[in-house]
Amino acid sequence: MSSKNKLLEEEESAGWVYTFADLMTLLLVFFVLLFSLSSVETERFEKAIRSLNQALTGVEGANSIIELPHEAPVKTENPEEIEEVLPATEIAEEQAEKPNENEAESQNVAIDSEWTRLTDDINQQFQVAVATDAVEIGTPKDGKLVINVKGDVLFPSGSAEFNPEMMTMIDTMVLMLRKNPDLKLRINGHTDNIPIETPRFPSNWDLSAIRATNVLRYMARGGVEIDRMSATGYGESKPLESNDTVVGRAKNRRLEFVLERETAE
Repeated sequence: MSSKNKLLEEEESAGWVYTFADLMTLLLVFFVLLFSLSSVETERFEKAIRSLNQALTGVEGANSIIELPHEAPVKTENPEEIEEVLPATEIAEEQAEKPNENEAESQNVAIDSEWTRLTDDINQQFQVAVATDAVEIGTPKDGKLVINVKGDVLFPSGSAEFNPEMMTMIDTMVLMLRKNPDLKLRINGHTDNIPIETPRFPSNWDLSAIRATNVLRYMARGGVEIDRMSATGYGESKPLESNDTVVGRAKNRRLEFVLERETAE
């Protein structure tokens, strides 16, 4: 075989290498093109996801099941709403809960005026009913008015039956209570320290208790509700003056009327 023919055979047998190289080049270009296209689509997809999350949550880069190139913030639970109270608000509320000083003062003035009117009314009626020195009307204090009536004027010595001429005075108390339904009355009986011992009154305590109870019964028959009154005997336990003198013992023998306003429950 000539050298020329041998060279032609070698050239024909190696031709496939060029074809293979061209094919590899085309494949490489094809894969590069696919890679570039996929990168562009991923960026566009990521942008679309961010826009959607921002529109829905108002926070850019919200959590997503698709891994993005940045770290998405973790969405925490919404905290409970806490009402903020400013110091000025607390002070205003406290002041609102307190009664108005001017209003409270006006109420106190009105109450004092009512007690003054009641005291003057009782005093005028007692001046007509009994002797001036038989009744001592105190000054209203702590919502109470105390009226002391001498026991010797109301009752004979050692007796629980009050004198008929003193019924006018008790009737005055009845009319006053009926006129003022918001008042309640406590009737307290007191004696001196001279002991008494009779079949009906074994002690001064019994005498003072029965005297107060008899007055209560009389006033109840006059139309005063029984639940507005109470009767108590103290005997010699609460003297006003010393029992060492005649004048002191006379002052200690007394019937005490305590008037006070009924409190609304």
